[in-house]
Amino acid sequence: MNIMENAKLDNNVYWMLVQVATRAKHGLIKLAESHDLTVVQMQTLGVMQPGEPIPMNMVSCFLACDASNVTGIVDRLLAQGYIQRQENPQDRREKMISLTSRGTALRQEILVAMADYELPEFKRLNETQLGQLKAILAILLDAPAKRK
Repeated sequence: MNIMENAKLDNNVYWMLVQVATRAKHGLIKLAESHDLTVVQMQTLGVMQPGEPIPMNMVSCFLACDASNVTGIVDRLLAQGYIQRQENPQDRREKMISLTSRGTALRQEILVAMADYELPEFKRLNETQLGQLKAILAILLDAPAKRK
């Protein structure tokens, strides 16, 4: 790759996002491993709300992965006692998952740890810049159906 191609890549917003996400993921991997979880298992717990069962296909959409992958993720979380699975009473074909009390406690512990974690690169940002980054990320993560 020549210097011009490197410059184009270094200024590419998608490449920059990938680089930041990769660095952030290293911290998430350590956090997940400290609880004997994978990152996707931890993400699954994070998307769930205590006392609110969700369909397994919602997890598939959130993780952007095949339903068969979600089955494996759910099976491991079930075996660890963090979630439970049941049929949807309105549609028995649909499987619902919900947090157990053990899963709720772990989810809370993970959320506290995530709030305390700071990507070292973020220390370069002042409060205004960090607020701007959060606002931009909120816009990017807002589902199109929610926008007016």
